[in-house]
Amino acid sequence: MLYLILETLKVGGRMRRMDFSDLNKQIFEKKSEVDRTILRTKSPDRLVRTRARDENEARVLDELCIKRWKKAEEEGKIKYLSKRVWYYELD
Repeated sequence: MLYLILETLKVGGRMRRMDFSDLNKQIFEKKSEVDRTILRTKSPDRLVRTRARDENEARVLDELCIKRWKKAEEEGKIKYLSKRVWYYELD
């Protein structure tokens, strides 16, 4: 059996030896409790993006939006009612 020495697990100032099956057992025992806690404390509001998009990601998203807009124009889903007012037919 393969043993893993976890240096981060210290009990009474000494190292504790543990195998993978014991580690999996501990994780499995705590999983439902942790899932319940996460669901209970999770905000119902949409999460705000905290990191800025990199240039490549922003470029790709812009291209996707432009293609989607042009496709909607071709399919007649966008009607220009005036210079500043449009009608976009949602599916």
